[in-house]
Amino acid sequence: MKKTRLFLSLAIFPSIFSFAQTDVCQKKIDSLTNRINYLESNANNSFNEKLVQAGLTTNLGMNFIVPGQTKLIDKNGVGSCFSIGLALNKTFKNSPTIGIATGIEFDFETNRYKTVDSVYYDYVGSKITSQANAPDSKGTFSLQERNQKSIYVSIPLMMLFRTSMIGDFRYFGKFGIRNSFLIKNTVNDYGIDVTNPSQQIANVENNSFTTPGDMFFYKGSIGLSAGAEWKFISTTSLVAEVGYFYGITPLHLERKEANQTMYTVDAGTRTYFSNKANQNQLLFKISILF
Repeated sequence: MKKTRLFLSLAIFPSIFSFAQTDVCQKKIDSLTNRINYLESNANNSFNEKLVQAGLTTNLGMNFIVPGQTKLIDKNGVGSCFSIGLALNKTFKNSPTIGIATGIEFDFETNRYKTVDSVYYDYVGSKITSQANAPDSKGTFSLQERNQKSIYVSIPLMMLFRTSMIGDFRYFGKFGIRNSFLIKNTVNDYGIDVTNPSQQIANVENNSFTTPGDMFFYKGSIGLSAGAEWKFISTTSLVAEVGYFYGITPLHLERKEANQTMYTVDAGTRTYFSNKANQNQLLFKISILF
């Protein structure tokens, strides 16, 4: 009988020891899991309460021209926009889901036009001359199509409304104004050089011509955008958004008659005019914020 009890004790002891070891390991695993959850919760709270984010941004967009009432020049399809720059988000301490989104961006834009009636301009070298300087011109060009290429520096100023973090994501909307200031403007024109008899029946391209004073130096547009932010590293996030901006200022300067460059001819009489148009934009933006 004693041998039987000893045998049972020796058989049960390893099981008890094993259960005890398993219980200790499980407690350690549970403790480690709770610690990880606590750290993740603190990290999420810290990210939610982060008041300033800054980083790199890029835009790809489409320009939609709204022609003016000249009835001489019309849009010629959809233009394009490419931007690179810096983005900055600043939220309020007592309301971390509300803030201001701004930054600085360099926009490289193309707008496309075509003439509805016979339109001409004079030029010397690669510079388009105004009415006042017409006597100094060396050639006359019959314009058919124009690609207007402009470089702007833009400073968006928008109200930011966003959710708290939902897992690794949060969502937002923006409303505000996009302020753009002209840096450079050139045109690529397609038509007929009527000065040169050998080219009067040929299609000619005038590339990188300058037309001083044609573009208005400031371009303002109001718009809405919406998107999502993905926190893929503890302090770094990837942001994607889409926005539509409605132009509230003219693209082209309404110049005095002496400074106008384009004209029509009726019975040998020139009538000068300025191009008129507004621009709307659909922009797709990608940013990396820190």
